[in-house]
Amino acid sequence: MTILRAVFRVRLSILLVVLGGLSAFPAMASASECTLPAAVNDEPDGSEVEMRGNFGPELKGKFIQVPFEIPPGTTGLRIRYCYDEADGNPLGITNTTLDLGVYEPNAADPENWTMAQRRGWSGSAVKVVGIGVNGFTDAATYGTGDVRKAYVPGRTTRAYEPGPIPAGTWAVELGAGYIDPALGTGADWKIGVTTSTKTGWSDEPFQPEPYEPNVGSPAAGWYQGDLHVHGEQEPGNALTSDSLDLAFENPPTGVGLDFVTLVDHNNDVARSQLGQYQDEHPGQVVIPGTEMTTYDGHFNSQNSSEFVDFRLGEIKRFDDGDIIGVQQISELTDVRGPEDPSSRFAQIRAAGGWSQINHPTTFKDAPAQCRGCAWSYSDDRTDFSKVDAIEVVTGPPGIPANSPTGPSVMNPFAISAITYYEHALDSGAHIAAVASSDDHQARSIATGLTETVLGKGATVVYADQLSQSGITSAVKAGHTYVKAFGPDTPDVEMKAGEPGKADLIAISGDSVTAPSMNIQLDVKNGGPSASVPGPYTIEILKNGVSIDSATVVGDASVHNLNVTDSGRYSFKLTRKVGASTLVMAYSTPIWFTYRKPSNKFSFKGVKLNKKKGTARIKVRFPSLGRATLTGPGVKQFGVKVRKKGSILGLNVKPKAKLKKKLRKKGSAKVKVKVRFQPTGGKARTKSKTVKLIKKKSKKRKS
Repeated sequence: MTILRAVFRVRLSILLVVLGGLSAFPAMASASECTLPAAVNDEPDGSEVEMRGNFGPELKGKFIQVPFEIPPGTTGLRIRYCYDEADGNPLGITNTTLDLGVYEPNAADPENWTMAQRRGWSGSAVKVVGIGVNGFTDAATYGTGDVRKAYVPGRTTRAYEPGPIPAGTWAVELGAGYIDPALGTGADWKIGVTTSTKTGWSDEPFQPEPYEPNVGSPAAGWYQGDLHVHGEQEPGNALTSDSLDLAFENPPTGVGLDFVTLVDHNNDVARSQLGQYQDEHPGQVVIPGTEMTTYDGHFNSQNSSEFVDFRLGEIKRFDDGDIIGVQQISELTDVRGPEDPSSRFAQIRAAGGWSQINHPTTFKDAPAQCRGCAWSYSDDRTDFSKVDAIEVVTGPPGIPANSPTGPSVMNPFAISAITYYEHALDSGAHIAAVASSDDHQARSIATGLTETVLGKGATVVYADQLSQSGITSAVKAGHTYVKAFGPDTPDVEMKAGEPGKADLIAISGDSVTAPSMNIQLDVKNGGPSASVPGPYTIEILKNGVSIDSATVVGDASVHNLNVTDSGRYSFKLTRKVGASTLVMAYSTPIWFTYRKPSNKFSFKGVKLNKKKGTARIKVRFPSLGRATLTGPGVKQFGVKVRKKGSILGLNVKPKAKLKKKLRKKGSAKVKVKVRFQPTGGKARTKSKTVKLIKKKSKKRKS
């Protein structure tokens, strides 16, 4: 189940969340044996092989492989399946979800199917699937609404890979997303597989058009994108072309983004098609990825060269194709035990991509509303040190969705996601904050209470260039902040560095080690004439807690703060709408480590003024602070060190008694002490002996 469909179906439920909570609904008993759905206008030349069984609640979260045979000469196959879907509450939420995936033969291990043999995964979106040599239907046939999920004989169903149909042992995989424990009799399921040798499945072989990595702009700078957009390779979604047009065209017809990551649930079929859109958007970048949908949370694999296994639950094999009664775990063959998401994060990173935990708290306390949407893995199984990014906002950011210009409240799942993000950072991990729309329908405006809108939220990254590799490196470095309500809201740039240096060069995601750190926030496009007018409040956070704030009333505002305590420092931009406070922007932190300022100064020479009987000692100071020179018979001299590494002169001037001695003898040794007190550090004192010389003035001849 996608978040879009779940949220759309339960608008009332979301509203209840906002107003104070969700109601629980009682489970209902299992329905009667399911009936395979009809395949309209289909005249297969092969007979249908039927497999059926019954899964008990103990199989929830597991994957069950159901083998079947494909004979030589097959050009296409049709797969139908069904399962009990007894309604459990008035909102139409079912008590059973069995997802569908299909695998071709594994020559190396015929009784196990891995990602290398995958032909596609459609979840529970469609109940009749076609796979053949031919490709997909055209845009007109794909149509709109429920037609998008229709099976078309001779054409491969979206979410599945077209291509030759090798003979041998294939497998349908049923992912037990949910089986209600109240269904004591278990959930009946049935699969029907029909093969075809007709040329209508192979007369227009699919021709891949892969997307080639491109450089949208060679310039370094801040770029805005949506890191979670779905395309048509999830049957029922908008056409990929519609989503990309909306993302990249400038307002008012489009959102005006610089990049998007195109992710579909548990398949990467779109990668073989994206090339056909490349010439239409030469100045923008599409980053291919996959939303890995597990039964305890979703994560994106972005720009990885490896398709990692999304199946983290146990994998079983169903070796008897027609068993009556509840199928017990003991009657299934073990294939593989459960695995942790941390292993996938490591694989993604090793393959050059980045991992992104999606909507970590969405319906966490009401999982029936969206099965597996919230991140339910323990911290140990997650291992935050291997996570590259976490969605702190997943559209819609506000409710109603079209705000913040009108009455609105912040989406409660965004608030809790920010809390989860800060919890992850508390582990010591450096993780980028990102925002995404999770859009499925290429919407430019929401017409419903909680509909997603492409570009809301948006992620802003600082990259060395606009390209797949540039955006990937930027996110992995944490050079990000989020704009919850889209790209036309205020820009915020956070810079930081050690005071006294020429430039503030650290940005979000960077680390600074110094005696103190100056933070500068530049807020632009926040005035009364902005697209989303102010006033705004800009806050500086330490370890997720606000420590400083200022009001932003104009289109250009600068706020500074100097800090000396170690911690992570980020910003939050908020806007008041009535009694509600909306989080407009939120950043990845800058990590600051306090370092005691050095007091190790050094003498660099002495310059004598023999005419006056004085001296000037040159001293190099490593830190900001204050230096004082004292000694017997000399005047005290002090100077403020305003720049790290400065070489300053300390004057040695004799008092009256020493002056008299100099006039009489012409020279005198004096032992002076130099004391340096670095700002925020420990003082240090060093001695130096200086020989003062005063030349006797020549007597005038009369």
